[in-house]
Amino acid sequence: MKITDQFDMPRSEWEKLIDEWIFDEKHRQMLKLNLLDGYTYDELAYKFGMSTRQVSRILMKSKDRLFKRVK
Repeated sequence: MKITDQFDMPRSEWEKLIDEWIFDEKHRQMLKLNLLDGYTYDELAYKFGMSTRQVSRILMKSKDRLFKRVK
């Protein structure tokens, strides 16, 4: 499920927040694909050549950092 379906905030605002608060380019790409485009952890793992566990850890930390700014 995409985050834009859950919160009343346009995609452009999410992209701006992600760009502002997630400093690593690969992590930004992964977070945007997951939150905004609905990619699963398995799809991201395949796309970025990582394990699902690595993707999970990256996204957990990135989401935590992002959502602290949104609330």
